[in-house]
Amino acid sequence: MFCRTVRNCKSSRFGKAPLLELVRLFPTPTPPGDVAYANAFRTKLSDAASFLAVAEEDGKLIGYICGYCHATFYAGGNTAWVDEILVNSDRRGHGVGRALMAAFEAWAELNSRSLVSLATAGASGFYEQLGYGTNRLFS
Repeated sequence: MFCRTVRNCKSSRFGKAPLLELVRLFPTPTPPGDVAYANAFRTKLSDAASFLAVAEEDGKLIGYICGYCHATFYAGGNTAWVDEILVNSDRRGHGVGRALMAAFEAWAELNSRSLVSLATAGASGFYEQLGYGTNRLFS
């Protein structure tokens, strides 16, 4: 089964509690506590330079992506940066990550970002399949 829905958390009614379970699966040495998560969630929703979207299947959250944009010298304009992307391990390889990245890229292009940047070592094969290399410019 493929990912059925990707929705921008800013453009729909979305509570912070369902996402916390996924966020805690993110491989990090410092998982967020309840207060830190609530503060970050509130900030991401209120910040026009932030993006947060979730993937749902059969009413259950199965992935999320978040990032932001900022001005850079090296890109000759604004850059959209993917902070986090996570797909439940049992849903990987089913188009969920691709759908989340497509939503982020559409947001970046709509907001005139000249470059999408990300940092990864563990998922480099995934990004290469999407056409990412050292950089990917929008035309």
